[in-house]
Amino acid sequence: MLELYHWEPNGASARVLISLEEKQLPYTSRYVDVLAFEQLRAEFLALSETGELPVLVREGAVFTEASLICEYLEEAFPGIELMPRDPRGRWQVRVWQKLVDEGFAASVSELAWHAHGARALAAYGADELAARIERIPSKERRDVWKTAAAGIGAEQLARARSRIESAVARIETDLAPGGWLAGSSYSLADIAVFSYFNYLPALCADLVSTGRTPHAVAWLRAVASRPAVRAALARGRARDPFALAAPGPEQIRWG
Repeated sequence: MLELYHWEPNGASARVLISLEEKQLPYTSRYVDVLAFEQLRAEFLALSETGELPVLVREGAVFTEASLICEYLEEAFPGIELMPRDPRGRWQVRVWQKLVDEGFAASVSELAWHAHGARALAAYGADELAARIERIPSKERRDVWKTAAAGIGAEQLARARSRIESAVARIETDLAPGGWLAGSSYSLADIAVFSYFNYLPALCADLVSTGRTPHAVAWLRAVASRPAVRAALARGRARDPFALAAPGPEQIRWG
């Protein structure tokens, strides 16, 4: 039996939810409300000492990190393939996952938090919010939450947008030959990128449009229309999971 601890189906949680649905694997959904700080409950910290989501549990074994969980599912349950069979295609998937993990996720999350985050914390007084943030076990995660709570500065937002612009250009170019990011078939690369890219039509309408990025727009529609993706996006509590955001991963400082 598989259990997935996740928040709204956007970002990292969406990646694993979509993979599970695409592979048609039965699992139990365990919703953890990040904005209510449910990730700091003792029972969850027993699974994830940093309090980060998503977390997959299989027969008592605990798996963390979205990219690694998705690859684990691919190896453990090989029936429906989400990795290309050829070595170059598998390399391409890992390149895209690395791009997401080391920059794209953080950059999109910063813009998404700037757009949606203030109202997410509106229910907390300053002292209560500070106390909850201090309970976060990982210093890196505490620092990210403190920055988010204080408000992400204009310079940081400009850097995030610049990184997103570069990533969008690369996505548009790489999609041109075949319609998918890693070879001729849909894969974990498309899932990883979609789970953050789906924020961008609302956040960066000038960067993502049929006129400027026709391949990316067609790809986004193709991914969003997949039955498994629709099923995964219905696993949240919000009407639109991409109208919500939580503080994302820290930027890789040397990248």
